[in-house]
Amino acid sequence: MRQDRNTTGVPDARTSNGWIAWRDEGPNQPGADQDPVVLIMGLAASSRLWFRLLPWLTPEHRVIVFDNRGTGGSAPVRGRLTMAGLADDVVTVLDAAGIERAHVVGASMGGMIAQHVALDHRDRVRSLVLACTTAGGRNGAPPWRLLASAAVRPLIGPQRSFPLVAPTLYAAATLRDQPDRVAEDLERRTADSTSPLTLYAQLGAIAMHDTRARLTELDGLPTLVVHGLEDRLVPPARGRQLAELIPDAHLELIPACGHLLTTDAEEQTAGAILAHLDRSAHTAQRAS
Repeated sequence: MRQDRNTTGVPDARTSNGWIAWRDEGPNQPGADQDPVVLIMGLAASSRLWFRLLPWLTPEHRVIVFDNRGTGGSAPVRGRLTMAGLADDVVTVLDAAGIERAHVVGASMGGMIAQHVALDHRDRVRSLVLACTTAGGRNGAPPWRLLASAAVRPLIGPQRSFPLVAPTLYAAATLRDQPDRVAEDLERRTADSTSPLTLYAQLGAIAMHDTRARLTELDGLPTLVVHGLEDRLVPPARGRQLAELIPDAHLELIPACGHLLTTDAEEQTAGAILAHLDRSAHTAQRAS
């Protein structure tokens, strides 16, 4: 049944296409006054998949997390999605949270959305973190395992389709030595019950994503590109290209790490992001 109103009981940001469910956490330390951070999730997942990174950020930062359209507690997808529209959703959430400017962190598809937020709404972005993502464009082999998993997921369910895509998402050592972490991810993805329509609409937006010709516009915006060296879904070469296209971007490559950075390399990923936030704060203080 199609919903026309939010019945989840969580805060929402209203758009012309329905609501975006969001919440904030932190700062948890007394006297902490660091700038706010907004996290943008990737393909077919809700904000519950930020469970590993949030404890690292919330001691000193107010962190805004939200469910992309069609996931979690947000309004269902009713048609085509675009990166520009998904970026507008982020700005609507910032408005609802009363935040003028935030550090924007995006992972995978969320990193693509983050690029569009920074390009089209530069005045709302303090700094940018682009994790396991790409500037887009039609080069490289399609992610066949992901596409196969997406095709059969409506038929056999996420628990049975997940093993098809797991080798693309995780480092070999994680699959071999830390199956409990993979199981924790799967438990949350299964609880999301994201509809096939959302998945296919998001894949359509990803297919049209290409910011390569515009990324020089981000000159002067503190930017971190962080990528796993064992990422089989978005190869490390795409991360290197992204960092090269953004003037003065900082590139952090993490060994023995696949696409899901905080599962494979939680401490290294969180450390890179926290170091970036500290650098950005110091740069802003010197400029003021």
